Amino acid sequence: MTKFQDLSIKLKLISIQLFTTLFILVFFVSIYLFSQYHQYERRAFTRMSTLTEILGSNSISALLFFDNDAANDVLESLDTQADVLNAVVYDHNSEVFARFDRKGYTGYSFGLMNTETKTAGDGHFILTKKIVFDDLKVGWIALRLDSSTRRLELLEAVRQSFMLFVAGLILAGLLSLRAQKPISDSIGKLAETAKQIEDSGDYTIRVKSNSRDEIGLLVSSFNDMLEKIHNHEQHLEQLVVERTVELEAAKTKAEESDHLKSAFLASMSHELRTPLNSIIGFTGILLQGMAGPLSEEQAKQLGMVKGSASHLLELINDILDISKIESGRIQVYDEAFKIDLLLVMAVSSLRPFAEKKGLRLRHNIETDLPKLYSDKRRLEQILLNLINNAIKFTDEGEIIVNCYVNEDFLYIDVIDTGIGISEKDLETIFETFRQIDTGLDRVKEGSGLGLAISKKLAELLSGTIKVVSEPGVGSTFSVVLPVTSEK
Repeated sequence: MTKFQDLSIKLKLISIQLFTTLFILVFFVSIYLFSQYHQYERRAFTRMSTLTEILGSNSISALLFFDNDAANDVLESLDTQADVLNAVVYDHNSEVFARFDRKGYTGYSFGLMNTETKTAGDGHFILTKKIVFDDLKVGWIALRLDSSTRRLELLEAVRQSFMLFVAGLILAGLLSLRAQKPISDSIGKLAETAKQIEDSGDYTIRVKSNSRDEIGLLVSSFNDMLEKIHNHEQHLEQLVVERTVELEAAKTKAEESDHLKSAFLASMSHELRTPLNSIIGFTGILLQGMAGPLSEEQAKQLGMVKGSASHLLELINDILDISKIESGRIQVYDEAFKIDLLLVMAVSSLRPFAEKKGLRLRHNIETDLPKLYSDKRRLEQILLNLINNAIKFTDEGEIIVNCYVNEDFLYIDVIDTGIGISEKDLETIFETFRQIDTGLDRVKEGSGLGLAISKKLAELLSGTIKVVSEPGVGSTFSVVLPVTSEK
């Protein structure tokens, strides 16, 4: 059922006018019927009072001379009054002196005559009055009148009131239809214009109104608001054009800077990698004793040189990788391969490093895994980064690599029992050059690029990396990739 507040303004105005008219009509019809009811009663008693005055006056001589027949003749004149049921003349001792009874209503008793009364009973009116001669009471007269006609008159009054009530409602409805039109049309036009502006986005549309009342003021304010919005929209468009030009210039400048950075990194890649590879190569030759025997201290120092050079080369490679990824120049080459073989090779290649720290590195691979269609080399790089990180931040316990398929997605979980990651650090671990242990006494080596590179490579492969960790318990890094068939 539609609520009143959900009706249109037109129906609301018509409803208010009709309900107001209905209330007024009901109020005045009720007053009219109540008045008719009591007016009938007053008219009846007035008529009865007149009749008793006439009958009493005509019965005085009969009472004075004890002439019952004369009194009966006086009462017989009531035969012409069809609604008079009974009439009785009493002497001064309240004894029945003369009586008139209409046929079918004989034997009615008015009771003891000791006071004048006026009574409206069930279906009749009763009036008793003294008969006085020269200020001396000579008797009583009692009259009983039929009131059944009162019901008929009231029914007629109700019928007439109902006809006037219906006619009033119809007239009120016609008038309300006409009276609400200026208000509802103006508000409806305002709402229609607002809807048109919402659909088209054209703020040049205006609402026309000639009225000077509150609705005219509302329309004027609405038009002023549209004008301000239109001017603001034009200003915003101009700002957008200006900002677009600025952004184009900034984009061009950024592309030039990116080109220069790429050229610099390409140059530095060659300039840095070449001597580092030479340092690593010649240090290895010296450590192997090919250039002659070395003392224990010399071997130790050369080992530190080789380790530092290898670490520096790894850092340079990471920087180049993240640079290529961010500039969008890294290429993804998809091919079909067996993920279990790739996983076994990655775990096997890093197991010696885990065993060197006294850690157990094992894998659980689900059987019958489908072939994966993706970039094998990039996925291997991700796995090596994650497993290497797990070894680096785990001092005791084990590292488990799980691989399984769930709902058309391949999951590779790298689970460790290492130091774990706090909840606040989980939001930043995939940022570039970000490490949890960033103090001066940091004991874990690394550039802070491994996780950032892995996350970006996973996204290039249409996947992602999720992490769950608890400090002091360990961490679980999950590589999630879609299982797709070869295109």
